[in-house]
Amino acid sequence: MSDKNYKSYEYLIRKTVEGVSLEPENPTEYDDIMKVYRCRDCRFLDFVVEGGKEDCVDLGKESYGNEFRRMKLMPNGRYVFTIKGGSHMNYFKEIEIVGHGNDVDIEIGNWSTSNFDHSKGNVFNGIWSRDDSLVTYCYRWGCKPTFINSDVKHLWWRSIGLTFYWWFKYVWHVILKRRDNMGK
Repeated sequence: MSDKNYKSYEYLIRKTVEGVSLEPENPTEYDDIMKVYRCRDCRFLDFVVEGGKEDCVDLGKESYGNEFRRMKLMPNGRYVFTIKGGSHMNYFKEIEIVGHGNDVDIEIGNWSTSNFDHSKGNVFNGIWSRDDSLVTYCYRWGCKPTFINSDVKHLWWRSIGLTFYWWFKYVWHVILKRRDNMGK
């Protein structure tokens, strides 16, 4: 089943989207408020996003070299950001978080429907929580982000759990694919 997204940016190349407020009347009717999917070298500037049941921003597979700058994010669900496997070299700067995700604020390297790749080279510069508490993050093995001038806390136990869960799903996927191919 696919997520219900409020606003999706898909297959954009070298575009700038600026000054957008994504604050639906009933944000928890949506899984993700802002979905970015297979966008490359785009700039998302001056956004205000009130989160859905899952995310404020869901960065889908194969999104490369995008810049997210001057964003105010207000989560209502599990995460502030999720960065799926196969999304690389994205840059996040001047990100203000109002509140926290129920599970973790930033989750990096989780699977996507068909991409088990790592997410490498993602950089967060100047990410903070309005209430001065630490912004929490976890990542799958091989997907460690870089944080500069940011008040963050790595939830290592969630990173270990995410890594084991990802490997379990990967092995299960390989077994099912092999089984399906044997029947042909």
